[in-house]
Amino acid sequence: MSFPDLLLTGKTFLADGATGSMLQTMGLPVGEAPERWMLDHPEPVTRLAALYAAAGSDIIYSCTFGANRVRMNLCGLGNRIAELNLRAVDLARQGTATIARQVFIAGSIGPTGEMMEPYGDMSRDDARAAFAEQAAALASAGVDLIVCETFADLDELLLCLGEARAATKVPVFASMAYDQGGRTMMGVKPADALVALTAAGAAGVGANCSVGPAALAEVIAIMHATDPAARLLAKPNAGLPQLIGGQTVYATGPEVLADFARQMKDLGAAIVGGCCGTTPDHLRAMRAALDDSSHNPIP
Repeated sequence: MSFPDLLLTGKTFLADGATGSMLQTMGLPVGEAPERWMLDHPEPVTRLAALYAAAGSDIIYSCTFGANRVRMNLCGLGNRIAELNLRAVDLARQGTATIARQVFIAGSIGPTGEMMEPYGDMSRDDARAAFAEQAAALASAGVDLIVCETFADLDELLLCLGEARAATKVPVFASMAYDQGGRTMMGVKPADALVALTAAGAAGVGANCSVGPAALAEVIAIMHATDPAARLLAKPNAGLPQLIGGQTVYATGPEVLADFARQMKDLGAAIVGGCCGTTPDHLRAMRAALDDSSHNPIP
């Protein structure tokens, strides 16, 4: 059954967890772009996809968050966008090849990393072109869905959403990063994002990264209250990062993410998973929580 067809059933899909922080435990140097490192070190990327699939994830994100021309120009790979995106999707598929059940591949698209005019130097046309190029590459790779994620600027996300929808027929989700105060860095409120992105044709709208489960649950609850019929996506960090002994540590354990998964299922969320600091252990606990038939939904 295709992902678009399953999406209509109201099922809550379990996505994967962190990419960057997990790859760092596998050798990715701090500060190096995972998309560039992947070319010389494909095995860890495939292994990570396999670990998440084995933990119960229904959806694996491609290692393409920064695989747009603007970001890749910084490491000399701006002319290899199609290659990077196709390679990442292929590695994700390899990692799920031995899983007996159906696992879907989501093409991840992140922001350009530059501020758009009038706040910065990035023109709308340049941003649009970067998103169009990456979305076309992911479409040609045959992803099951696209997730435009971790945006702070609603205008930039709307550009990305538009180009992704133009490039492919698969569902496109749109997700922003909110702070502890419930707004993005650019001041966008969850309700405003939900209304604008839904009107622009997003298959689902949500929040990821930046904060832990408690704060992100509040954002998702606001979205649900704004439109109870909206498809929602939620991928929190494993808490706020702490620097301990020179190492970045995420202290939120699997049991907290399991409770979060139950909350999101109660709200009818379409996709729930983890972002920075989450591991296969977190995903196993979330899988068990989603599958727990003894859980009574909140009335």
